[in-house]
Amino acid sequence: MLITPLRTRTGVLLPCFALLAVAACSSEPGQDDEVGDTMADSETSMSTEGDTSDDTSTGTEVIQVTLNFGASVGDQPAACGQSYTGLGSQGSTVEIQDLRYYVSEIELLDAQGNATPLTLDQDGLWQYADVALLDFEDGTAACQEAGTAELNNSVVGSVPDGDYTGVRFILGVPFDLNHQDLAAAPSPLSVPSMFWVWQGGHKFVRLDLRNDNPDDNAWFWHLGSTGCTSDGPEAPPEAPCVRPNRLAVELPEFDWSAQTIVMDVGMLLEGVDVSQNTPMTAPGCMSAPDDPECMELFPKIGLGLTTGECATDCSDQQVFRVE
Repeated sequence: MLITPLRTRTGVLLPCFALLAVAACSSEPGQDDEVGDTMADSETSMSTEGDTSDDTSTGTEVIQVTLNFGASVGDQPAACGQSYTGLGSQGSTVEIQDLRYYVSEIELLDAQGNATPLTLDQDGLWQYADVALLDFEDGTAACQEAGTAELNNSVVGSVPDGDYTGVRFILGVPFDLNHQDLAAAPSPLSVPSMFWVWQGGHKFVRLDLRNDNPDDNAWFWHLGSTGCTSDGPEAPPEAPCVRPNRLAVELPEFDWSAQTIVMDVGMLLEGVDVSQNTPMTAPGCMSAPDDPECMELFPKIGLGLTTGECATDCSDQQVFRVE
């Protein structure tokens, strides 16, 4: 499956669902405010795949690359307006209400494993510094309440010309950019529905599902740092959080010019009961170390729930693959 990259303008984003606090140090706010006029008024002109230029300081030719990202539920594309059956431990039927995630610190790898950082285009919309937001909801069907029409499934940047055979990136936002004043943050770090509070920082992943349980049909996965200590919820931490929950993804066999990096929601939720939620807790998994809904999910992404770190080298993650 090859997903054609689509880079568009983004507009006003949405309020988030009200969630119960799951931990004092990492609880989500009652709801997200609507984003103001934080997006740039015009999109920066983008270089196309295959464009080249010279780094005059080194004489090395620089190439422009586009990394394509996708999302699936098993072998089906993840999209608003679709019902997916047989999901999780109970074989539930679900619809997607939201699906977005941040990637950062992207590197291309050669056959020897040497890494070359990808310098991201600063487009004022989807990319800032070395962080990019991927957005797979289009504001239709079940995504109407919590979505926008704009989509983004590619990251554009430049690297010195070379023979690259793999890719490595972080699922998440670096600490130094994770706990900013949302009102002053540059896009795409200014999206309220992808943010908890200053103390907790951003939601690295937002996956909102609606299941077929008439009494309890909301199930969310919001990945972010927890155990963050500061003077209060609206104050940023001075030291890194106890559980950073940043996943290092390495795909050693990846042809950036022809293949797509896919997040598989079906694999993520394999063995996870998405048909109901533990009473008196936030819907789904909010990354708290004592959240029962996280205990089956976190091993799929290779992170320790109580440590927020990869138990080994993160190579046992099962969620991202190449197509």
